[in-house]
Amino acid sequence: MNRPSYDRNQVEKILGAYRTLFPDASGELARYWDTGRQREWSYVTTDFHSATYDKFADLHARTLKIDEDKTLGKAEKGEALRIASQEFGVGFSLGICPWTDNLLHETYAPEKNRMIILLGHDWYPIVPIDRPSSDKPLGIQGLHHVPNYKPGAPQLVFTNESPVVLFLNLYPDYRPPSARTTGPLPKDSYGYNECLRGLDAVIASVSSRYQSIDLISWGANTWGALGKRVTHEGKQKGIMNQAREQSGKVLKFNSSGRQLPYLPMAHPCFDSNFRRDFHLCHVFDGFAAMGLGKPGEKKGYQQE
Repeated sequence: MNRPSYDRNQVEKILGAYRTLFPDASGELARYWDTGRQREWSYVTTDFHSATYDKFADLHARTLKIDEDKTLGKAEKGEALRIASQEFGVGFSLGICPWTDNLLHETYAPEKNRMIILLGHDWYPIVPIDRPSSDKPLGIQGLHHVPNYKPGAPQLVFTNESPVVLFLNLYPDYRPPSARTTGPLPKDSYGYNECLRGLDAVIASVSSRYQSIDLISWGANTWGALGKRVTHEGKQKGIMNQAREQSGKVLKFNSSGRQLPYLPMAHPCFDSNFRRDFHLCHVFDGFAAMGLGKPGEKKGYQQE
């Protein structure tokens, strides 16, 4: 599938947003996003301070050719994509991941003073089992283009009044070619403790610009990692029990000397999660308590 592509001006706008939010992407941020390419499949991210439209266009064109080569096996294709990324010096997003790019394109403006961090778990395998097309750095994809995911974000996000929305995956790398697309991190991968340190560095950077930052996480594994930074009464509950027993409760996530308002929820990729009344109530009440209104709408999704 050939997605619409960003033009040069749109790329410059998105790169400008990244550079403003992260004026210094060295140190812990460089380790987290692995812009030095020390990890095996850390090719989602790009060093946006050195990136140019022409580099992205070259990688985009090479990726199209790799996709057209039907003689490549999954592992061979993954290696070809990795070599191409190394050659052109950029990853398969304009910055952090394709959804981050698109949400900054849709919501960033320098005068805004509020931010929402939407936190998923991880990106796809670099070569998915069930998708013949690869990520392309200029390809447009994101939350605004996937109706099934919209209930996982406030409806406010899809309006002109949206705060700046920074989408992240806790685990920033691809999974290996043909790996499963859900579940815990791959063995021998960058671990959750390292990912949390990277998240701390992200929050520290954006905190210099935004006094109001709300955190929303998707999925059980993300909640399992972040819940260690939340004060609990007793043992940490699974995500569905958390939604059922503390419906709509906005927690406090401790990071970088701040306590961020935090609402964990089940992942919107599973439609059934948002058809369970108790979970839907949790999301409705949680967004309302954060002052973010009601959840986004999708086809076939009714709000009372």
